[in-house]
Amino acid sequence: MKKYLLAIAVAVFAVTNVFADNDNNDDKYPGGWDFELPGLKVSKTTTSSKATVKGSLCSTFSFGFIGGVSQDPGVGINMGQSFEIEWGDVISGKIRVGRKDFLRLGMGFDWRNYRMTDRMFVKEPDGKIHTYNYPAGTEPKFSRIHTFSLSFPLKYYHYFNKKMYFAVGPELYITPWASLKTKYYLNGEEQKITAGNIHENTVSLGVGAEINIHHIGIYYKYNPFNVLSSSFGPGFASMTTGIKVAF
Repeated sequence: MKKYLLAIAVAVFAVTNVFADNDNNDDKYPGGWDFELPGLKVSKTTTSSKATVKGSLCSTFSFGFIGGVSQDPGVGINMGQSFEIEWGDVISGKIRVGRKDFLRLGMGFDWRNYRMTDRMFVKEPDGKIHTYNYPAGTEPKFSRIHTFSLSFPLKYYHYFNKKMYFAVGPELYITPWASLKTKYYLNGEEQKITAGNIHENTVSLGVGAEINIHHIGIYYKYNPFNVLSSSFGPGFASMTTGIKVAF
């Protein structure tokens, strides 16, 4: 876990260096800021006394596959079936910190499905989550934990040109809701087990990076925090890789 926390620290250090460069080269790297929400963009530069307002299709849409990391025995998140859907930067603010560099804070919505097929998640009467083998004589379909989060990425953007950029930085997640669902077949009939209030880890911090060319790119995320509270469920963290479309 230390090496991943180090990666977050490096990202923060990079942002700090960008600010330092900006302080020493105010004339070369003028400031300015943008504030965006769906359908609207407000911009201000240091050379203008007024902000400009115009229509804008801001935000991003991401789809990626999730792999389990640091999984306890009995947990086997299947990356081929586990996925993430994110509507990112629904609201965002961006400041220029260099000629081709920006610092952006955003807010978005994140849905994740953590699936496994070899074993199943079960919520016990005491509220704890365990993993078990499927009942004998059954045909497993899937067992998954679904989470909904608010995402708050703080990223440093470097533009190579108008159509290509790279971004990296820490991401804060607040997860107010999660659920459990298991499906299998018994004697040809589908059986379904569901549960809520599964003691998800409400607050977690990760790091993300992306590269985008003409609105389409790839991204990677790592979150070293357990998806479930360590007092109530088996431990497993996550990493995600996928495709991102920037509007």
